[in-house]
Amino acid sequence: MKKSNKKIIISIAVAIVLLISALFTFSPKKLWQKAMRSTDATSTAVAEVLDSDAARQPLSVHYIDVGQGDSTLIRFENYNILIDCAKKAEAQNVYDYLEQLEIDHFDLAIATHPDADHIGGFAALLNTVKPDLYLLPQLPDSIKKTQTETTLINTLKTMKVKTEYAVNAKEYRFGDLVLTTYLTQQVHDDKNDYSIITHIRYKNATYLFMGDAGKTVEKELMKNKAPIQADVLKAGHHGSSKSSAANFVKYVHPRYCVFSCGLDNDYGHPHNEVLSIMKKQKIEYYRTDESGTVVIGSDGSHYVIATQK
Repeated sequence: MKKSNKKIIISIAVAIVLLISALFTFSPKKLWQKAMRSTDATSTAVAEVLDSDAARQPLSVHYIDVGQGDSTLIRFENYNILIDCAKKAEAQNVYDYLEQLEIDHFDLAIATHPDADHIGGFAALLNTVKPDLYLLPQLPDSIKKTQTETTLINTLKTMKVKTEYAVNAKEYRFGDLVLTTYLTQQVHDDKNDYSIITHIRYKNATYLFMGDAGKTVEKELMKNKAPIQADVLKAGHHGSSKSSAANFVKYVHPRYCVFSCGLDNDYGHPHNEVLSIMKKQKIEYYRTDESGTVVIGSDGSHYVIATQK
């Protein structure tokens, strides 16, 4: 090989090295982070879930793995709805997930109740993704506001986000998707029982999200004959035995159930009593501590399920 050809090859190699170096040195932080995450095994698994048949259905519900907490993304056509946003320490999982989906807008955001493991990540998220409407539960003055709740409310005011208190049996329509909120009409000591309960319907596909509502609220819903039957149940309170009474699960009559819980969590969620109920009623269930992020999609008639692990 002639010396001139060798010099050309060396020059090209040097140029490529310099280009790669410049990319990581001077490109925007997000681009650098994406490049780094693309080599991460977890991100690869999440990417596979996002590219699954379940995620490509007209309606897809993403039960994001946020450890011991809650965050659920509902995608329907061009609409995006987020229910809860994990605790602050785990919220990066939500932010990264939304970034991979290139979501920069929500049509609706719902804070089921003011526990930090449900709303802790919302304040920071609002700085980058602003919803058209934010729903909050209205708790009595007797229940003291937490610092997490106060921070979120102040952020909503600062960002001038349209905010409303949820109303019992109120419908919101997103194209052919109908979302209905349900709330207790009684007085409780436990703030969990003021959780916003959400039901969605698209053609014949139905999903129910219970927040941390307990058995007292479940009895109230059944007594009032609330039309909350659903094929897919997001179990209340991470699978705690304080929720998901056998007669309530039978009333909802789900085919599938999802538990959002952390691996080896301090509470032992989901509790064996609840798992036993699911098994006895022959309900197929998924746990984010075992399966990672779970996506259950539907074309309005059939369901397709994908898991991260």
